[in-house]
Amino acid sequence: MGESNAGIHDTKIHSSPDHFSTHWFGCVVTASLPAVNYYSRPPNTSALKTQVVYYFAEDSNPLFSQTVARLGTWGIPATRLDSSQLTTNQTLTMTSTPDSFILFTGDWIASRVNENQTQTFLFHVLSKGAKVVAIEGQTGALFDALTNAHVINGGTRPQAYSSATGCRLKTGTGQYGGTYLYPSNLYQNTTAPDALIQGWNDWLTGP
Repeated sequence: MGESNAGIHDTKIHSSPDHFSTHWFGCVVTASLPAVNYYSRPPNTSALKTQVVYYFAEDSNPLFSQTVARLGTWGIPATRLDSSQLTTNQTLTMTSTPDSFILFTGDWIASRVNENQTQTFLFHVLSKGAKVVAIEGQTGALFDALTNAHVINGGTRPQAYSSATGCRLKTGTGQYGGTYLYPSNLYQNTTAPDALIQGWNDWLTGP
């Protein structure tokens, strides 16, 4: 992959309005592209700056820490959350909004795939319009957790160790005017923090 493609084509966004169930949603995820380890220009953060970024850092890793720090460099503050307070009224009230953008590591979510509090948290925040992103480690576990939380119906998973995966719910309109929710999935394969950030901005502004 040539340098002009860095940070753009290392991000895959897949929305699947035609794959949903009467209970919640279906999930189809596209394949990855080769990893890109560089980013040659400042990311566009205009859409991200409309979001309120939160993160869990008990299981941090270098890419995760670098990316959170890089958000601050671009004027996007991030608020650390306490995993032990995952389902308190305060945490759910703060994070269950359409402008919430929640980060955690792949290993953090992998260790909590079957935990009831994590499932409650994911169901609650996503149903209110929040976005969730797993960075580095076992990022494919995000889709297992979302399936267990009855947010998605499973389906094709990305490779287990892509650099970042994410999910948000969008509103579609049915044939007879009714509305329904469907997943828009993020799948990134880069180790450049600015490329991750650019991909998130594209995800927010994409179809």
